[in-house]
Amino acid sequence: MTETSPASVVDQLDSLVSLERGEIDRRIFSDQEIFDLEMKYIFGRAWLFLCHESQIPKRGDFFEAPMGTDNVLVVRQRDGGIKAFLNTCSHRGNAVCRAEEGNVRNFMCTYHGWTFGLDGELVGVPGSSLFYKEKLDRSQHPLRKVAQLESYRGFVFATFDETAPPLQEYLGATGRLGLDLLAERGDIEVVPGIQKFTVRTNWKFTVDNVFDYYHPQITHMSAFAVGLIPSPPDSYMEGGARSESGANLEVPFLPTDLHNVVMIGEYGHAISGPDQDSLEVSAGQEPFAWRHTAETQAKLGRHGSRVAGHPHVFPTTWVTAGGQLSLRVPRSPDVTEIWWFSFCDKNASPEENAALLSSHIHSFGPAGLLEQEDGENWAQSTLQTKGLKSREIPQLLKMGLGTSEVIKDDGLAIIDAPINEHAQLWTYHAWREWLRNPTWDELRERTAPRDRY
Repeated sequence: MTETSPASVVDQLDSLVSLERGEIDRRIFSDQEIFDLEMKYIFGRAWLFLCHESQIPKRGDFFEAPMGTDNVLVVRQRDGGIKAFLNTCSHRGNAVCRAEEGNVRNFMCTYHGWTFGLDGELVGVPGSSLFYKEKLDRSQHPLRKVAQLESYRGFVFATFDETAPPLQEYLGATGRLGLDLLAERGDIEVVPGIQKFTVRTNWKFTVDNVFDYYHPQITHMSAFAVGLIPSPPDSYMEGGARSESGANLEVPFLPTDLHNVVMIGEYGHAISGPDQDSLEVSAGQEPFAWRHTAETQAKLGRHGSRVAGHPHVFPTTWVTAGGQLSLRVPRSPDVTEIWWFSFCDKNASPEENAALLSSHIHSFGPAGLLEQEDGENWAQSTLQTKGLKSREIPQLLKMGLGTSEVIKDDGLAIIDAPINEHAQLWTYHAWREWLRNPTWDELRERTAPRDRY
């Protein structure tokens, strides 16, 4: 009797993610085989955010950034260009640089002293004449370069895939708009010091939460209590959660609950959250003065001007409404490293930028009230995917399922609806298609937005 080999993960993808049912198999959050496929077929192919050009303004400036399970050095060249290399010596594999950022004339490996120029070329080998008898061809052993590197409005991305489409094409209208919403805040630069910490969670939970405006009234109840999140006007306090008997459980609707804008794009990019008008009902217009200039309104366009929700560049780059960028770095199926880049306007006063940075620190990051609360949810959700019986229960993404029309205009696919889970489901749909390892043309076609979800 011949035993039937178990189906591969790729063969099971349609059962793992169902757009039609709005259900996700919990195994995708803790399975090692799935994680390994993600590293190969998503992080090994996609355009990944590395840094902002303001972090490496001078020749010799460098910044170490993650690309999946690899680390790369992003280096400003002597001619002003930018290159990126794997941070591993071509001799015996040691990291050629142990600092996270700085300025150098070259990179010398601390193991045997092999030395590489800013362009990654091998320029020095101790004992080249004596030990190698001048037979080592240094030109054959440079630092390994990324396949492609490009910038969009100062945001530096790279890919390991030589066949990947150009960055602007990869971003599409949705991805570009997401970055525009940060770039338009002024003459921006990164505040020195990237916040980095780990959460015992699968990286996809951190992405899912980007679009989740269903959780703040519960998860962030303390943030409302201390004023970190502006409380809604009294007129919006009715109609929240009620018990079976009809008793008010004091979980209010917010102005932002009823007016959401979703944009979904090829390759899995998405923007989702409240529209700008409803956000300003609670927060006022003053924090968003930068949005209301004629120049910015023209740049964002009539649809982009309405967006106040969270943009996300697939797979792991999140732009916040407050002027930050978060990078979620998968370290294992149940460990994710969170990086926070804070941006400020070079032309703002020191007092204004200090207030902005304080807001950033107290909202997100290891000292952030919001992220501490979110992190507990993510860690518990990841833990439950490992239970023998718990993992059999599907994740549900049914909110608004099948009820929303997609309007296509100006290259954008737009859904107007109350709070929903369209962007989350879109992310998992794209995730599924990436894991099939199709050609780029096939991937673009399979992630082209339909007319209804």
